[in-house]
Amino acid sequence: MFGSFARLGLIVPSNNTTVEPEFARLVPEGVDCFATRTMIVETDDPALKARTILDMHARIDDAAQEVASLEADAIGYVCTSGSFLDGDDSDRAVCARLAAATGVPTITTSTAVVVALRSLGVGRIALATPYIAPVSRGLRAYLADAGFEVVAHRDLDLLSNLAKGRLGPEASADLVRSMELGDAEAVFISCTNWRTIEAVSELEEELGIPVISSNLATLWLMLGLVDALPGPSGAVPSPARLWAVEPESIPAFVRPDAVD
Repeated sequence: MFGSFARLGLIVPSNNTTVEPEFARLVPEGVDCFATRTMIVETDDPALKARTILDMHARIDDAAQEVASLEADAIGYVCTSGSFLDGDDSDRAVCARLAAATGVPTITTSTAVVVALRSLGVGRIALATPYIAPVSRGLRAYLADAGFEVVAHRDLDLLSNLAKGRLGPEASADLVRSMELGDAEAVFISCTNWRTIEAVSELEEELGIPVISSNLATLWLMLGLVDALPGPSGAVPSPARLWAVEPESIPAFVRPDAVD
């Protein structure tokens, strides 16, 4: 039986081509991922980009019920921009609402990133994204509200989500290498549709600091929620320093029994 130890339910943007392949490469034996999708419309107008991302919220409640119906042990809304653009309060509300409605612990990628950075004990970060400026500004505001200082930052300025998914892992590594990191204590590579897992451990060795990505943080926290770190077989691959860290201070709002 697939998912004999745990089933992870994923809510993924419709044109994301990276989440499922990366997660499948990293889950331990006995843990499997099952995805549904939320429609996102490609746009060639930068002024409409944030709106097309947030419009996915119209379907995430139904999507959560779909993956909950297969008796998922944890649910993740695996979209970074879709969970930070409306701010921290909205992100918390989405987690709490979906968890209460499904009876299943539910996280977003942005929540996972915050938990990962806090668990690593870092406060100053270098940020690499493929985003256009308005989306990137939203991420920096979200991180600042969470207590993190972005001390280095660079964007690829890509409008199309499909274009991000076509990039190889060298694109994320090259962007990180192009930055002056200063006193950054960790690097965060944002976007769940950007291939990163092949690059992270090499970057960590070069830079001497932790490197996390949207997908690594999301899967790490989901595995933590189902007690699968380092996995039922003890055979979780180790793509990043984060894999050796237990999640600390998981927010109560991600659990269905959370009390307001």
